[in-house]
Amino acid sequence: MVSIVIPAYNEGQTIERCLRSMLDGAKPGELEIVVVANGCKDDTADRARKFEDQGVKVIDTPVGSKVGALNLGDDAVSSFPRFYIDADIDVDIDAIREVAAMLQEGELVVAAPRPVVDFSTRPRLVRSFYKVWTSLPFFSEGLIGAGIYAFSEQGRARFDKFPDIIADDEFARLQAAPHERGNAKRGTFTITPPTSVLGVLKIFTRARAGLYQLHDTFPELVDNDNTSAGRSLEIIARTPRLWPHAPIYLGLMFAAKVRAHRKLQRQEAHVWDRDDSARAEFGADK
Repeated sequence: MVSIVIPAYNEGQTIERCLRSMLDGAKPGELEIVVVANGCKDDTADRARKFEDQGVKVIDTPVGSKVGALNLGDDAVSSFPRFYIDADIDVDIDAIREVAAMLQEGELVVAAPRPVVDFSTRPRLVRSFYKVWTSLPFFSEGLIGAGIYAFSEQGRARFDKFPDIIADDEFARLQAAPHERGNAKRGTFTITPPTSVLGVLKIFTRARAGLYQLHDTFPELVDNDNTSAGRSLEIIARTPRLWPHAPIYLGLMFAAKVRAHRKLQRQEAHVWDRDDSARAEFGADK
C-alpha cells in the first residue's frame, strides 16, 4: 500500500480531478489517501467525501495551515512510500507506482514524477520566463517539489514533524543529498503556470521567501543543495537559445527576491502568495 497526504485549502474546483487522476486504474486497497481540508471556506471537504467509497479519508480542520495539514495527514496514514500531493496536481497511478518502486529499491529516499511544464498557451512573457526556468538545474536535475514529492520510510525518519515554514517542498528536497533524490523516467506530472506575469511573480516571491526562511532556520540543510545563482547564470550565458528570454527571467527573479525580503522583514511569512489563474483550467473536465 502507498499512502498519500493531500493538504487542501479552498480547492473545491480542483480536488475532484486530483483524486480521479490517481484513483483511475488503482487496485482496491492499493492507495491510502487522506485529504486534509484546512480552513476551507468552500466545498472542498464535501467534494472529497464523494470518494470515500474508494478509500479516501477526509479530515476537516478549521485551522488554515498547510504545514498543520501535512502533520495531521501524516498522523492519519500508515504506509510507505508516502506521497505529499497538492490538490491542483494531476498525476496518474502509473507515475505513483514508478516513484514508489524507485523508493522501495532503497538507493533513493525522496523522489517525484518527472515534471512537465505546459506553457504553450501562456502569454509571451510568461513563456519566456518558463523557457529559462525549465533549462536550469533546479528543474532539470531532479526536481523535488512543485506540488508533489514522496519519501521512503528511511527518508521520512530524518525529521519528526513538518516545521512551520513556507517551503515544505524545499525542506523535503534538502533532507536528501543529490544522489539520494530523483525523478521518474516515464511517469510525469504537469505544472500549469500562471496566466500572467503577476501570477508568476506571486508564486516565485513565495518560493524565494521560503528558501530564505529555510536557510535561516535549517542552515545544516544547505549542504544538500546543488543549485546556485552562479550555476544558473553560467548556463544562461553559454546557452544562446536562452538569451532572448533571459531579461524577462532575470528581471522577474530579481523582483521576486526583493519582494521576498520585504515579506520576511514585515513578518508576513504566514501570508500565502497564491495564484489562482490556472485553477479553473485544471478543474475543468478532461
